[in-house]
Amino acid sequence: MKFGKEFTTHLEDTLPEWRDKFLCYKPLKKFLKTFPTNPSDQHQPFEAVAPAALEGFEDQGNPPLAELQDWFIRILNEELDKFNDFYVDKEEEFVIRFQELKERIERVKEKSNNGRAFTSESEFSEEIMDIRRDFVAIHGEMVLLKNYSSLNFAGLVKILKKYDKRTGGLLRLPFTQLALRQPSFSTEPLTRLVRECEANLELLFPLEAEIIESTPPLQDKTNQQLNNHATITETPSNLGEDTEPGRRGKWGCNI
Repeated sequence: MKFGKEFTTHLEDTLPEWRDKFLCYKPLKKFLKTFPTNPSDQHQPFEAVAPAALEGFEDQGNPPLAELQDWFIRILNEELDKFNDFYVDKEEEFVIRFQELKERIERVKEKSNNGRAFTSESEFSEEIMDIRRDFVAIHGEMVLLKNYSSLNFAGLVKILKKYDKRTGGLLRLPFTQLALRQPSFSTEPLTRLVRECEANLELLFPLEAEIIESTPPLQDKTNQQLNNHATITETPSNLGEDTEPGRRGKWGCNI
């Protein structure tokens, strides 16, 4: 499958409210087709190519190559800003939601330790399943955000490769290096958050047995459950320290 079709498929499968946050790959690809294939070919007609990122350019007639290049670079810088704003906002949201989920787990433990044990398995299961569902939901969204970063970076590299091939320029390497320093493509903190979320999901299973054990009517059942689970030690998270926006920059050049 060609990258353009694969990119479109991913857009169709992602959350609807995320779709306009992705790279405007198809419009940029169409825009590049209006570029002359060499500096002497300055009169290729411009075809209007939708999106907001290219708004207003259809009124420019047949601009020279240098103007097309400047316009292209400005669009890419705006795309980087779009990626960074969305990614950083979502990452900060995930850190907050994840911390709230861990606090809910602690409240469940505290309820048991203070002698306010659950009187039935159904009472406990309802509460712990709500927490588990929220963990699964945030885990899925975090994985989507990682895919968002990967797909945008792949699309950016593809577009830059097409630009260099079309114009004979050398924009791909320096702009790619710039992109890699952006928060939206620095996914190490998010990766650690995903792993910690997975560890807490595993923790919920022995936690269920641990808390039900304190309920006398369920003692025999929980003893059997406890024999099937190892003790999991929680470690404090410092992920909140990693969510400050990374180095941002814009590319400016005359090619």
